[in-house]
Amino acid sequence: MHLAAIVAHPDDAEIFCGGTLAKHADRGDKVTVVYMTRGEYGGGSDTTKAEIAATREQEANTAAETLGVETAFLDYEDGRITYSLENRLQIVDTLREHRPDIVLTHFRDDMHPDHRTTSRLVTDAYYMSSLPLVETVNEPWEPQNIYYVGKPTSSFDPDVYVDISEYQSKKEDAIRDHESQVEWLQEHGGIDAEFDDLIEGVRAQARTLGRTRGVEFAEGFVPLHKHTTAYLD
Repeated sequence: MHLAAIVAHPDDAEIFCGGTLAKHADRGDKVTVVYMTRGEYGGGSDTTKAEIAATREQEANTAAETLGVETAFLDYEDGRITYSLENRLQIVDTLREHRPDIVLTHFRDDMHPDHRTTSRLVTDAYYMSSLPLVETVNEPWEPQNIYYVGKPTSSFDPDVYVDISEYQSKKEDAIRDHESQVEWLQEHGGIDAEFDDLIEGVRAQARTLGRTRGVEFAEGFVPLHKHTTAYLD
């Protein structure tokens, strides 16, 4: 099975579904994290956007090695992902290029505009990816399902849970690989205050979800289709 997480920024996949990605990679599934942007707004005025982007790409690749996954970057601009037919077709072609069975992406209701737009683009591209008359570089492909990840501040209400008890530490290590962002969010949490202490916050969320399933740590998802032949577990 092949999983592809399509997320807006470096560190999004690690924070929201890093344990699940590591678990599937460990069992031999192919796992790819596709980053829409390089997160060049995630830094202070003492450096340039280009420097931040280069740092974050390097950190993402380091985190990928920790999780045992592959990476790809689509070169959208941080904070400026827009919904358009052109962008939707690019995501269609991305799905056709990577040919995942399961797609993971942001939940539609999220405080960050890049997350919301990514969710919509991926969802609509998922529908179009299998249509033979939608022409892109790569051949049509039909993923089996989308699983959405969300933030505690949204209306996200998971009904699929993955036990990541054996992978929580690896998930935390992968988040720490995003060293610049762990420091940045610690100092500039602001409206993202739930991530002021990023590692502790992520661990607490996983522990809370785990308790609902009788395990130590879990990650939660909302599937697009309730009945499917491709499952996260």
